[in-house]
Parts: sequence; C-alpha cells; structure tokens
Amino acid sequence: MAVLELPRPARAAAPFILIGALVLGFAAAPNLPWVLVAGAAALFEAAGIARALVARRELGELRRAADRLILQAPRYPDAIALVRWRSRELTATAERVRVRREVDRVLRALDPGRLPSASPLRRPAARRNRELLELLSTRLAESRPVTARGVLLAQGLLRDDTSPLYNDGSDLLLPRALTRVLSALEP
Repeated sequence: MAVLELPRPARAAAPFILIGALVLGFAAAPNLPWVLVAGAAALFEAAGIARALVARRELGELRRAADRLILQAPRYPDAIALVRWRSRELTATAERVRVRREVDRVLRALDPGRLPSASPLRRPAARRNRELLELLSTRLAESRPVTARGVLLAQGLLRDDTSPLYNDGSDLLLPRALTRVLSALEP
C-alpha cells in the first residue's frame, strides 16, 4: 500500500518559526543591536508563514484533485491512497456537521417571516423543496455512514453559484439535484 505524504502547513513552518524564536534570544546579547536581531527574527517568521501558505495551497490542490477523482469513481491504483484520505476527511463527523449547518442556514433563509436579502437563493423553488432539504439535513445528522461522493455533491449544491439553489430554472432542476444528493449519500 502506498504511503500518502500530505503537505502539513504547521510542520512546514515550524523550523523557521523556531529559528525566529531562537534568534530573538540573541536580543539579550549587549553587543548586538536589537533592531538587527528583531529584523532577522522577523525574516525567519515571514519565511515560516510563507512556507505554511505554500503547504496550505498544495493541500487545497490535493483536495480538489481527490474530489474530482471521487466524483469520477477512479480506477487508478495510484489514486487510491489519495481518494481514501479525502474520503475520510469528507465523511468525518466535523465535515458532516459543517455541511448540515449550511443546509440549516438555507432552511432558515426560507422562513416566510424573514425579509428578503441580497442572497442569490431562489426562495420560491427552495420553499417548494423544503421537505427534501429537511431530509438532507436529517440524513447528515444521522450516525449512519455516508459516502464521500454524496458529501461532495451536497457541498456543490450548497456552495456552487451555478447550482439549482441559486440559478434560474431551478423549479425543475432542484428536486432532481436534491434527490441525487440524497441517493448519493447512501453507501
């Protein structure tokens, strides 16, 4: 089995942050100008932050690649470790809670007592499909397992500005999309 080496932003930054902290220790030396010490420490800290940002970007790119593979049902042996890692991330309780909160936010926005806002949500179509949205929220709250593909489809439905929740023509497409997400969540 292939071992997947993931970028770790904190681990990438740690050596530079530690060196920056050690350099600050030289500020106690009476013969070194404190401005020089502070400047050197700041440079090491900045290098650490830059390394962390690069590692975070690489991790995001890996996630997007794994998401594409999950949605396309991969058959590549090299992709299995990547897909397995991303699937664990997507089906974790924390991610399910995060997606459920998004569904609940949409449901709250459908409340007739709320004033219209600048949200691009297509409220009339979403109100007609409130029952399916509630089913999605309930399913994400259950302890039964879900598939990574289903979580990705739910995220796409809730976050993509071209999804039927936010797009014209949602009267026909939204119930289909919600049914597709609900069935994809089932293992």
